[in-house]
Amino acid sequence: MSHIRAKLIKRKIKNVKARRDIKRKRARKNLVKKEHNEWKIFQDFLNSRNNEEWIVSAKNALDWFLTHMGEEQWSARKKNVVKYFREQQNRQIPSNPDFGLDIEDERARVAFHDDWIAWYLYLVESVYYRPYVDEPSQSARVYPFFAAIGRHIDIAKTIKGIDNKLDELLKGKNNQPDSLLFEIVIAIMYQRNGWTVEFLPETPAAKTPDLSVTRDGEHFFVECKRQSRVTEYSELERKEWRKRWTKLTPILTSNPTPIFLDVTFKVEVSETEEDVLIGAFLELVKQGCIYSGEPLENEELVIRGNIIDMDLVHSHFEKFQVRWNSPQMIALFANGYESSGSYTQINSPTGINAIGPDDDESILNLFCEGIHTAYCAKWECLSEVSIDKKAKDVKKLLSKAVNQAPEDSPTIVHIGYETLHGPLVEYSRADKICKSINNFNCQGKDIQAVYCHAIQPSSQIDTFECAETTMRFGKNGVNPEDILAHDLLLDEPGLVTSNDTHWNQDFVNDLY
Repeated sequence: MSHIRAKLIKRKIKNVKARRDIKRKRARKNLVKKEHNEWKIFQDFLNSRNNEEWIVSAKNALDWFLTHMGEEQWSARKKNVVKYFREQQNRQIPSNPDFGLDIEDERARVAFHDDWIAWYLYLVESVYYRPYVDEPSQSARVYPFFAAIGRHIDIAKTIKGIDNKLDELLKGKNNQPDSLLFEIVIAIMYQRNGWTVEFLPETPAAKTPDLSVTRDGEHFFVECKRQSRVTEYSELERKEWRKRWTKLTPILTSNPTPIFLDVTFKVEVSETEEDVLIGAFLELVKQGCIYSGEPLENEELVIRGNIIDMDLVHSHFEKFQVRWNSPQMIALFANGYESSGSYTQINSPTGINAIGPDDDESILNLFCEGIHTAYCAKWECLSEVSIDKKAKDVKKLLSKAVNQAPEDSPTIVHIGYETLHGPLVEYSRADKICKSINNFNCQGKDIQAVYCHAIQPSSQIDTFECAETTMRFGKNGVNPEDILAHDLLLDEPGLVTSNDTHWNQDFVNDLY
């Protein structure tokens, strides 16, 4: 949830005690009682969420993992997660000398790079025990995998070699849980399709395939590869945007009117001058486009400005507190929120509250109670070069998988990647993947099929979603559907399937 019904009761009660007028005091007490009831309703709602299927399933996986890890080790690693984010959260307090720390600073990143799996475990544990704690963009990636494992935990526990795989995931030194979680859900998928599955241990002499699967006398080795979440080019492009936004910020904030900017680059962001936004914004102001909403365009970008409706913002905050830096907060400034969009915002809060118990385990629980003023921008780059570079192919991963395939045994390859940049990038990527796999030289290896699992986790205004598309490629006359009649990894009860990609569905939905 991105917002909560009621303002912080403790603050309201303190105000009541400061009143000397009896009538006002009684009115305030009635208001506190009303808000207390609203707060209780919200707490009851949070508790009822624990009966939702995906939360129950995710907790099944969590309990299994923590039992394997051991309580003492988990306690120590969780403390490190909380310590890191508490230090980061303290910098949200204006009196702190590090207040306003640049988002490019590693200390400002909302992710615990030192111990990724502990960070994932903390997020999943929090949704059940600390419902005010969350980091929407990260948890949207984590919950579906934990839920998929917990949903089929009885199957997972029967897979030969699973304990060694859990050792690698929870106690290993590689710090790469995304790849290992991907392997586990692949193994579950094969078992669900009637295959007997075994995780293969690595040997010092050579890299072995990840799995061995057998069914009705037929045998395959399986190699799993997962692409990194964000391409190197995407990270560089984001940093180039931040340079230009930082240049604009002093001029933008000197304008007393809260403003939302929509910026589309027609060339690579790095090919523009660092003060390109300054010139574009000043021209918007000069021509009165901030008030008319008319866009301006030149050979480098298209920019549109609008006044943020602060009456609407204030009206929302009268009813709700809003999670700090959440999709809900951005939606208030941008008049909507696109999960694949890139947003940057700065604001002046009237107050920030830590919601929930004051203990040694609750963090990432900051909620904003109001906003004085705000400035926000949504940006994207539609340069053909940018789209091409963000549409990262899977050719290198396929090459690694083929190199690790046995010389004389049939092998199946599974490649997973996340689709985070919207339909245009994914159309380009899908085209690249089809050409690469269909024309790939398997070096004499007996590659029977390649499956590409495109996964799109997305945080929404008050929930999260996860879309998934599987692209199948048979080799040597093999029909991939004969191997896996069901080849979705993260499906849940009530899942709606179609013979379409999720990025095409998004594109069509955007049109209408």
